[in-house]
Amino acid sequence: MRRTVLTLLGAVFAFGILTASYATAELPATAAVVSEETTVAR
Repeated sequence: MRRTVLTLLGAVFAFGILTASYATAELPATAAVVSEETTVAR
């Protein structure tokens, strides 16, 4: 029982880290698109 709970907690923790790293990895790409649009607008 304890092993199952720890395994599930570990899986949720790993999923959270992957989600957070994916979210932060998308930010620079979005910022690059915005800066390109401002450069073209000038």
